[in-house]
Amino acid sequence: MHGVLKVKTSEEKARELKAKEKIKIDEYRSLVNAYTEHRKLNEFNDNSLLVTKKVLEINPEYYTVWNFRRDTINHFATVKDNETMQTLYTSEMKFIEECIQRYTKSYWVWYHRKWISQRIDKCDWDRELKLCSKLLDLDLRNCKLYILNSKESQRQSIAKVHCWGYRRFVGERSNIALKKEFDYTTVKIEQNFSNYSAWHQRSALLPKMYTEPTELFDCLVQEFELVRNAAFTEPKDQSTWIYHKWLVGTIKTIPNCNYKEVLEGEIVAINELLEIEPDCKWPIYTLLTLKMELGNSTKEELQSLLNNLKSIDSDHIKYYESLETQI
Repeated sequence: MHGVLKVKTSEEKARELKAKEKIKIDEYRSLVNAYTEHRKLNEFNDNSLLVTKKVLEINPEYYTVWNFRRDTINHFATVKDNETMQTLYTSEMKFIEECIQRYTKSYWVWYHRKWISQRIDKCDWDRELKLCSKLLDLDLRNCKLYILNSKESQRQSIAKVHCWGYRRFVGERSNIALKKEFDYTTVKIEQNFSNYSAWHQRSALLPKMYTEPTELFDCLVQEFELVRNAAFTEPKDQSTWIYHKWLVGTIKTIPNCNYKEVLEGEIVAINELLEIEPDCKWPIYTLLTLKMELGNSTKEELQSLLNNLKSIDSDHIKYYESLETQI
């Protein structure tokens, strides 16, 4: 009928979509073939950069393309003056930033940015630090959207690890004050107790900040307080308990300190938590390891905790059975 908009059928839409996908696939294959030819002939030129850029914009996980791109840039560095190379490096940083915004979880994108940043005469490390902060803030907002999607949550975790790793590199290159970076981890942890990367960053910073045993001991005691607050808020989150395990392992190695008194205090706190969350795996497991470390509990007490763990965490029953041989 005249004047009536024709609605495409599902079959027609599927055919159109398939045709568009074929065009994209053909274009990608053509680009890959061009890259392969450049690499085979060891052609390091402007077209090599253009082709590899187009491939990586589609597939940033193609690490051999990144390698060839770096080979091309290295070749340019032998035949071009420094001013030209600095312009190229700056342009490359802009390209990588575009890639990061689209492919935050790609290791190769972050690695390439690290590689380029070390070749810039005066890299703006403050800007690099702000970039990391911006991306980590975006991640915090996105986690609320992805909380019900375990696969997306996992991808976000990978992205965080890469970003935090690059942030550590930037901090080292810019000589950022350790206390400033430590305070930043506190902010991120208070925003989200499940931020494993922030906890990990904290464990890397503390031994550098406190080289005197007494100072480190006093700081770790305070850290147990922070962990306690996190554990009571989110007792099922493993990030907090993994950091707690690190604290226990570290405080034990400090000479001439009464770490056993600290661990006794942790046992009291965890027992209080278990009165509220009696079937929570992580506090039960931590309580077991603390009691085994101190060695002042009966075999029956330890066996009771193990039986509880085997009941609520049957996926790891073999591990718990192995612990039974140690009590």
